[in-house]
Amino acid sequence: MASMLRWCPLVLSLAGCAALNHAPPRDPSLVAHPAPWRAGAAAAPDAGPAAALAPRRLRAVTYNLHGISGELTARALREDPDTAQADLLLLQEVDSRGACSAACAAGKELGFASLYAPGHQQDGGTSGVAILSRWPLRDPQVIELPYQHAVINSARRIALAATVDTAAGPLRVISVHLENRISPAARVAQLAPVLGHARRFEGAVLIGGDMNTSPFSWLLHLLPIPTGAQDDRLNAAVRAAGLQTPVSKGRPTSKWLNMRLDAIYTRGLQAGASGVATSVRASDHLPLWLSVVVQEPPVKTAGP
Repeated sequence: MASMLRWCPLVLSLAGCAALNHAPPRDPSLVAHPAPWRAGAAAAPDAGPAAALAPRRLRAVTYNLHGISGELTARALREDPDTAQADLLLLQEVDSRGACSAACAAGKELGFASLYAPGHQQDGGTSGVAILSRWPLRDPQVIELPYQHAVINSARRIALAATVDTAAGPLRVISVHLENRISPAARVAQLAPVLGHARRFEGAVLIGGDMNTSPFSWLLHLLPIPTGAQDDRLNAAVRAAGLQTPVSKGRPTSKWLNMRLDAIYTRGLQAGASGVATSVRASDHLPLWLSVVVQEPPVKTAGP
């Protein structure tokens, strides 16, 4: 094994590197935990159906946890004034070692409902994507993404979608994590099922996650060659699908090499303030946040 690890970075034994890839989860089931409705939660469980509606003004945060615990996640986000205002959390690289994933643990700390979907096996458990919300999440769905072989650390990639009912109508929220060392064309192809899912949804849409849009091309999926940002191609595909890219010119979301790896895409939302929480250093990514206003759906008029 030591020999395999030594040769893989030198591209001298690509077949052996396959052993470093991740298997699919033994149980791919989605795990949901409703909000505990303790003090500080959005509403009490007996407050009636109107209390379950989110307001039109919301703040979304996307954050790659890089395997940190739910308790550390909650504490780090609460300590930053921008992320402390989050209503929706879209999380990636969420670890789970039992019945309560890091998303579940963070939800308990914050008083949020949580959904967790395992993507692949990792370190005796699973790693996946999650959505946390101050308000109830309904109609959850796992979106399978095309497999992209990246030689090392290749894994099943997924997105997780759920609906939040707001005072202006339903909002479809999607958390996504794309493969790392792949070409811009392959990255566009991997996001395509998410854009297709958004296209079929009639209400507002917010997509966020780790798009892995590094400023490199990858020789044999292993050796980085500086070629400029990959996000231009991905943003163009997103806009062609009818969505906006309101944070495309924002600050880097990685602690290394000033890389913009994460993104938020919207439709039917008025984008407001946005930023990167540079004070939150718990992971190798930095949280990206965006404030939005859910727009009223257009009134359908009867035909002549």
